[in-house]
Amino acid sequence: MKSIVIHAGLPKTGTSAVQAFFSTNVEKLARAGIHYPQHRVDSNGISAGNAGSLMERSGHLFVASPREIAGTLADFEASGCHTLLLSSEAFLPELPGIAEHMPPEARFVLYVRDPLAFLESDYNQRVKRLPHVHPFEPAPEAYGGWLGHEHLYRALDSEAVRSRLVLRPYLPELFVGGNLLTDLFDTARIDTAELGDLSLRQVNLSYSLHALEIKRALNVLPLGPQLQERLDIHLQSCPLGPTTYTLIPPADYERLRKVADDELHALALRYDIDSLEPMRELLRTKPQKPYHPQALTEDEVDAVVRHIATVGKRLTRRIAQILAEHPEIELVYPSLRDSFAAAAAELGEETVAVGRRRWWWRR
Repeated sequence: MKSIVIHAGLPKTGTSAVQAFFSTNVEKLARAGIHYPQHRVDSNGISAGNAGSLMERSGHLFVASPREIAGTLADFEASGCHTLLLSSEAFLPELPGIAEHMPPEARFVLYVRDPLAFLESDYNQRVKRLPHVHPFEPAPEAYGGWLGHEHLYRALDSEAVRSRLVLRPYLPELFVGGNLLTDLFDTARIDTAELGDLSLRQVNLSYSLHALEIKRALNVLPLGPQLQERLDIHLQSCPLGPTTYTLIPPADYERLRKVADDELHALALRYDIDSLEPMRELLRTKPQKPYHPQALTEDEVDAVVRHIATVGKRLTRRIAQILAEHPEIELVYPSLRDSFAAAAAELGEETVAVGRRRWWWRR
């Protein structure tokens, strides 16, 4: 019997990592009887997944598309595979509309993350990508609101979704098989015997605290998309500063942990869902990560700049140039100007290799 599995997030639950695995193993999946439509992945390993397989754009949003759904189902039928596997966070807001046009055998899989971990991950991502410049705010309503619950509640309010939905905890200690990918396959009842190695490579790595602070400070500059992307890549490799930390002060953590637990409990009661109870139990006793305030010394700032200069010489020169061109811009860490100027000076002038002069070139 054929099956259809639609993995729709929630946000900040490792969708980029599993989509990177799926997109690079399309042929292997097909040999195992799993049809996963190919999609693009950017240089950071991030994509919209299979959003275009079930939806179409309407302005800046994706909306459920009967035409795209019919085409994807036809391709699945023609593939000869027994399972259609689709993954995209963009499905989440449109799940009720998608469900109306899917066959009854379609199942939806969603993962729910610890609200406090989601809150910090959301902040980290905003500093990395938007770009955000303000310090972290320990409040449930900050940024996108934790958990993306507004979309989850809308999905659960739809009988067409709720009757075919599996809600799983996004917590490594509770993953069947040891990681998100093996847990997803187990949840979808997909046989993995023919797939071989199911280890996941890390995608869109979180910054160390020092890297996060330097990115936040540099977000006030007009760097442009290309420089922002290069800076992001180099800061993901930065080994300086704590990599296991929290920005939530201990007093706020205790308060927010209680609020988060209450919300998860209310979700379970409202929709008669007990699959998140093991996560609630673990989170109530899980110790907080070491707290670190968002403050770097001048030596720490200089060390990160020197790391950037080591791995990105042209980037260092361009940032130093932009800082010199905009003395009016206030920086969270004013010593960045001197650090980048000194690093650029040590690198010297950029040389450009010139090939042999052709006879038709003008002098």
